Amino acid sequence: MIGKQTKGKGFRGLLEYLEGKSDARLIGGNMFGKNALELAKEFKISRQLNPEAKRAVYHVSLSAAKDDQLDDDKWQEIATKYLERMNYDPDNIQFAIYRHADTDDDHIHIVASRIRLDTGMVVHDSWDYVRSEKVLRSLEKEYGLVQVTGSRSKQARTPSTGQIRRMKREQQEYESGQRQTPPELPIKVKLQQAIDEAVQDKPPLPLMIARLQLKSIEVRIGFTRTGKSKGISFKMEDQPFSGTDLGSAYTFNGLQKHKQVDYEPKRDDERIQRLVENPNLAREMLEKHLQRLAQEKQQQRKSRGLER
Repeated sequence: MIGKQTKGKGFRGLLEYLEGKSDARLIGGNMFGKNALELAKEFKISRQLNPEAKRAVYHVSLSAAKDDQLDDDKWQEIATKYLERMNYDPDNIQFAIYRHADTDDDHIHIVASRIRLDTGMVVHDSWDYVRSEKVLRSLEKEYGLVQVTGSRSKQARTPSTGQIRRMKREQQEYESGQRQTPPELPIKVKLQQAIDEAVQDKPPLPLMIARLQLKSIEVRIGFTRTGKSKGISFKMEDQPFSGTDLGSAYTFNGLQKHKQVDYEPKRDDERIQRLVENPNLAREMLEKHLQRLAQEKQQQRKSRGLER
């Protein structure tokens, strides 16, 4: 299995996106809601326990290998065990599971609250990307699934040995009370996570760039003499990184191949150049995108009404 995880602020937008797929099915979880609107209202229960939590949403997609055959019950078991082993106690956090078949790979989406119902505290998630790979390998063995090389280990460059040692030391100090704040992730990892979050819905490349710019991440794309795009680089907190620095999934071609970022030169190149030259256009582009989504959802509701 391949797992991708992100953390975000809003439940409703994510839930409506997942439900909006033509083949989407809500197959499990521990909530009463039967649709995106009901689930979003229910998630407010945990959010109200800790209104200061900035990123209350935990979103995971798990994809099975092509030769694996899983029914809804098995997917529910796997999702629940995955959450439990990632420190998300299924008895004390809210979660819902959607199943999609809109790609060649059978996959599910888990939407969970990072706020515990019993304590109101945010789930401790240090080293969650490393832990996720270990959990997935153990679940593959447990359910007799195809053994997959971790996507992140192949596609993303990891922090240096020195950075990992520093984080471990700071984590130990934090847990022992010698340090008041948890260890801060290396900028490279924070940048990788920001990109992962920006591409979770497989957006057009200009929209991905706009989302990163609104997070104060500078994006640069080189162009050939004939105007074709080639190469991509990023700058976060004044530190520059090429796509290659981050890993094969973060290069210009890798974003399209591994992250399914949508790129069409004739449609996108002019918008990309304008964004790169004037990042102030990012908010306008994002607002137009949200307006289009709202119009599409309204049209879908009208169509469903006519069908009934």
